[in-house]
Amino acid sequence: MEDFFSDGMPSSLQSPTKSRCDNQHRVQVPAHSVLQGTGDSNEDLDSNHDTTNGRTALIASLDDSPDQKTSTKIDELEKRVQDRLEQINENRSRDQEMISSFQDKLTNEVSVLCQGVKEHMFTVYEENSQAMEAQLTELSQVLQNCTRLLAELQAVSQDLAALNAGLCQPED
Repeated sequence: MEDFFSDGMPSSLQSPTKSRCDNQHRVQVPAHSVLQGTGDSNEDLDSNHDTTNGRTALIASLDDSPDQKTSTKIDELEKRVQDRLEQINENRSRDQEMISSFQDKLTNEVSVLCQGVKEHMFTVYEENSQAMEAQLTELSQVLQNCTRLLAELQAVSQDLAALNAGLCQPED
């Protein structure tokens, strides 16, 4: 039983699974438990009083009574259990605070990282836009040259057609 109450409790017993801190994760002592009593071991001794001759006397010596020893051990055990429950609840509260702090720090880190990615993305967009502009300018110049060359080709073609028509006519 001493091993059960050792200080090296696994963290899974100390931490709740949800991230918000509320009373649903606190260990509660059941209402029917002996731990809910006042802890006064003399409550049960009232039935052991003898009220003869107007004075109260104990039936047996309390120091040597096996019931007193048992009651004292029960009281000690109750206190140890209550202390452990309080320790578990404190550990759970600390775990909740730690997770909340970790979540806040992680959220900040993710925000900073996302901002950096956004800035890098816009830098890449700008670089790509400049490269596309240069390529579009070059394409525009090529298309203008093609249009000019097409116009020259049509002019040459018309001249050749006229020359061919002049050569094919009979001489009169």
